[in-house]
Amino acid sequence: MLTPSATQDLIMVGGGHSHALALRMLAMKPVPGLRLTLVSPDSLSAYSGMLPGLVAGHYRLEETHIDLQRLCQATGTRFIRARAVRLKPEQRRLYLDDGTHLEYDLVSLDVGATPNLTAVPGAEQHAVAVKPVADFHRRWQALRDELAERDRPAAITVVGGGAGGTEMALAVAHALGDRAGVSLVTAGALLPGFPAGVRRRMTRRLAARGVTLHSHTPVRQVQAQRLLSDDRELPHDFLLWCTGVRAASWLSDSGLPCDDQGFVRVNDTLQSPADARVFAAGDCAAFPGDLPKAGVYAVRQAKILARNLAAAAQGQPLEPYRPQRRFLSLLSAGGRDAVGSRGGGPALAGGWVWRWKDRLDRDFMDKFDRRLPRMDAAARAGAPDDTLHCAGCGAKVGAQSLSEALAALDPVIREDIEAGVDHADDAAVIRWPADQRLVQSLDYFPAFVDEPYLFGRIAALHSLSDLFAMNAAPHSALATVCMPRHHPRLQSRDLHRLMAGALKELNAARCTLVGGHTIEGPQMAAGFTVNGAAPPADLWHKSGARPGDVLILTKSLGTGIQLAGLMHDLSRGPWLDATLDSMLRSNGLARDAMAPLAPNACTDITGFGLLGHLLELCEQSNLDARLDLDSLSLLPGTEELVARGVVSTLKPANDQVLTRCEHGDIADDDPRLAAATDPQTSGGLLFSVDPGLRDAALAALAQAGVKAAVIGEMSVKDHKALTCITLNRNAPC
Repeated sequence: MLTPSATQDLIMVGGGHSHALALRMLAMKPVPGLRLTLVSPDSLSAYSGMLPGLVAGHYRLEETHIDLQRLCQATGTRFIRARAVRLKPEQRRLYLDDGTHLEYDLVSLDVGATPNLTAVPGAEQHAVAVKPVADFHRRWQALRDELAERDRPAAITVVGGGAGGTEMALAVAHALGDRAGVSLVTAGALLPGFPAGVRRRMTRRLAARGVTLHSHTPVRQVQAQRLLSDDRELPHDFLLWCTGVRAASWLSDSGLPCDDQGFVRVNDTLQSPADARVFAAGDCAAFPGDLPKAGVYAVRQAKILARNLAAAAQGQPLEPYRPQRRFLSLLSAGGRDAVGSRGGGPALAGGWVWRWKDRLDRDFMDKFDRRLPRMDAAARAGAPDDTLHCAGCGAKVGAQSLSEALAALDPVIREDIEAGVDHADDAAVIRWPADQRLVQSLDYFPAFVDEPYLFGRIAALHSLSDLFAMNAAPHSALATVCMPRHHPRLQSRDLHRLMAGALKELNAARCTLVGGHTIEGPQMAAGFTVNGAAPPADLWHKSGARPGDVLILTKSLGTGIQLAGLMHDLSRGPWLDATLDSMLRSNGLARDAMAPLAPNACTDITGFGLLGHLLELCEQSNLDARLDLDSLSLLPGTEELVARGVVSTLKPANDQVLTRCEHGDIADDDPRLAAATDPQTSGGLLFSVDPGLRDAALAALAQAGVKAAVIGEMSVKDHKALTCITLNRNAPC
């Protein structure tokens, strides 16, 4: 992907309603030179208005969540899947839970709020909060599975009589029916702040669903199977907490002015009164007048937030946000039924109200699906420094940007490296023992994600994989990096993150970074020349396989298909998450697990795909191979993408290996056949192992946390013919 020139960084922390909508608006009217980054711990962001419908069974999970990966791809926004843990406004730094930090010119906070379990003794230990939704949904699914095996109804208690708790109690009652007795406990009256007509209708619906209402019953203590109030004890088997909210602790720790609950105070322009570079919206913001924590305000704030972020980046006047006084309120009532009112007016109720709410909710979510905008990248390219750039050595990254990026890096130290990045010499100087063999490899490729830290990790792991495939111990590395032509300040930030990511993996492998070369270009790219060492007798080669050896493959296949899906805007956040997680698993774990067993041959699966690299192993060992396609593990979503015609651009070249394969009646569009020729980035290792060591090898890999499977075997080659790979379905391995 080509990266337009940028001069400022806007970091958007959290994927709440305000930020999701603001990203759409900023994409449709980009600010020249402003680079957008979204930070969120999950690639899916729940739409709160549809959560009761999800619990009740009216919606699938994907219908109720905004796919942040896809939103960012569509809007030209960098996505970082991480959790913010600290903000230092004086340094303009946001710290993440992976140990790294981001520097910003502007930052916007939309990290929501969570039910406050700390206010009541025992609640943290025994209650399940409805937020974060991802955690709650996993617990809810587990509860449903548990109740299916139970021989008596469960006592389900919901604490909180506001809109969220009332809707949740009705949704749970609808979903579980006679498998559970549901109670709703509230410290005061039901639905405070709602019109009397709405309260009456929701009370009747609670009774009709068999929900026992305990109003004016403050919870004083929570125990394992009971709630303690002032004058009663209420039993429970499963406790849902939907009352009281608190902010993330790091907000108040930032030094920004916050209210008593830890929410960031903002003025009418949604800026912190203490720092005009910090914005906040949604539930995490404490607006003057103490707005209720309701999604309707977050949605309306998005428009002003987007305008003001753009204005702040361009030095223009900001607009005030004026909360609406009257708005439509629609409450789900368990089944396809809803109750609502507009601006405190007469209550509306019935199936038609639910259909109205359903239509509004689906229309909102459609903004992040079929109606996603496509950013005009050229509109961002008009930054002040977007001028012609030199080639040759004139394309090098500037000395100041380079020194700033490298200053805080800390490569591992080896005594046998006499000169490295800590010296100003023109080349590295390395002592090499006489009884070792130097094992050297080089990989380099353009970025497929625009997050430098993540890309740096994957680029390093991909390069190291060649050493692991030969059982060499990593020793040292040289970096080759191309950075986009941004303002030097942003360039330094990106280079630091890329190298910090690479060093995380190089240092973990005890591989010392000794130098490298950086240039400017139209897009980010990186690679490493890696040096390793091993005694000659310990090296693994492709030529050592023997007839009867079993073939063991680590990692699932499909990274090339997944990255192609990303380019075609057909990927989904959970698919990309699984793909990136696979790429980030070091093959060093598999190498360490297998080294004591001395496999006969090994190769890593990269650009030529599984079949291409297996063919190399066969030819080097002068053997044939049999492969069971059904034994291949595919990354989530790979089959769906293949069915939609998505393949890597390298597939036609890789498919040439099929001329050396016997695959009978297996269709050319079979997803597992497509995956077998799919180019892999940071793919797994393929081992050829003595059949007597099969079980020991699988056990060793499993103990190391490595996913692996037997996928075939080596066989004797007909010496009058070319090497051949036989592909089967449901063949025992």
